[in-house]
This record gives sequence, C-alpha cells and structure tokens, in this order.
Amino acid sequence: MKRILPILLVLLLLPVFGVRADEEEKLIVSGDKGEEVVRVQERLFDLGYYTYKPTGSFRTVTKTAVMSYQAASGMMSDGSVGSETLRALFSREAKRVEFHAQIPLSFTAQGTITQKGTALDWKTVREMLTENGFYRVRNAATGEDVVLAFISGENHAEMKIAFQSITQRNNNTRSLEKWLGTDNSFYKCAVLFELDGQWIAASMQWDGSEHICVYFKDSRSNVLGFADAEHASNIKKVSY
Repeated sequence: MKRILPILLVLLLLPVFGVRADEEEKLIVSGDKGEEVVRVQERLFDLGYYTYKPTGSFRTVTKTAVMSYQAASGMMSDGSVGSETLRALFSREAKRVEFHAQIPLSFTAQGTITQKGTALDWKTVREMLTENGFYRVRNAATGEDVVLAFISGENHAEMKIAFQSITQRNNNTRSLEKWLGTDNSFYKCAVLFELDGQWIAASMQWDGSEHICVYFKDSRSNVLGFADAEHASNIKKVSY
C-alpha cells in the first residue's frame, strides 16, 4: 500500500505538469490573430516599441516591435513571443524604449485630395458587390487607378489585385507600391471606389501581399469588430 500511494500521486500530477509545459512552449508568431496579439501589442505600445493602435493581427510591424524589445532586453531577437518574452514583457522590470521625439504616422501622408465621392455605408456596398468581380479604385489625390477583384467581406471588402495579363498585374502592383509601400500593413490611402457607375468614398490598406482591405462608411476590422478611426478619417476626407 505504501508503494502504491506515491505512484498514484505522480500519476495525478502528470496531467497538470503536462498542461503547464504546453503553455510554456506556446508561441505567438507572425500571422497569428486574436486577443492574445492585442494584449502583446498594447504592452509593446505602453513600453514604447509599438507606435500604432492595436489591431490583433501579428504582422511585420508587430514582429519588428517584438524584435526591438527582445534586443533591448538582451534576449534572442527572433520576433516570436514565447514564455520567456511574455514574462519579460509583463514584468515590473520590463525595459522601456528610450524617448524619441518623433513618432511615425500609421497611414501615408497623401497629397491634396482632388476628387471626392459619395459616402455609402458598407452594408449597402456589400449587397452591390459581386464575388470575383473587377472594380476600379482611384487614388483620390493623384487620380491614378488600379483594378481590384472582390473576394469576400463581412466587415469590409477583402480584395486582391485583378489582372488579365502580366503587364496589367505589374502596373497595378507598381501603383499600389507608390501609394502604400510594400511591407507595412498599417499604411492607408484615401480612395474612390467605382460601383455601378458612381464613385464611392473609401479607404484602402495593403501590406505588399495578395491581400487588400477596402473600407467604406461604417466598415469595421475583422479583429474583434473594431472600428478604425484612420480609415473613417480618410473616408470623411473624400466624401461630398
């Protein structure tokens, strides 16, 4: 009986230690989305490494902020958030960034708006969009156009570069690079969206990949349904 009790005790404790071990190994990495990412972004913002509003999407800017924090804290700077990084981030001794006099804007500095359109709410726009349909989108400052294809959308329009030839694809890509850069998913641009012969006020976001987000009046983020003040500001600028 004396031998059996210790064995039973070990067996009872194993699941507990197993769960804790799994939690220790868990990583938050580039491409992840959700509340955990929001908390990491908020903490990095508090410490001065992340200068944008939390989105819940772990992309290039968040990874860069994590790497900066890890380097400043003497940790391996790989941009992923494991147990060691989490403990350091939320500890009382967490290292804050040195003060910087200039904070970068989270959306592009567009030129003077030269064209405006109708502010149509997202629900109405969504009903008018056709899946895989091609739509012309115009930079409201420069008047330059690109053609995008509508994929889907619950809170805003999810789109991709549309093309019928390699030349057209390259031209569209070059235009987007001029408007929004190539690897910053936080840059935003005020645009006009052609729909059934009329121009609709909108705001566009692109991170250099195939994925493009277009916001309209009352659109929201897919992450926790957040409203986006910067997109709303862009839409207001190009609305009659």
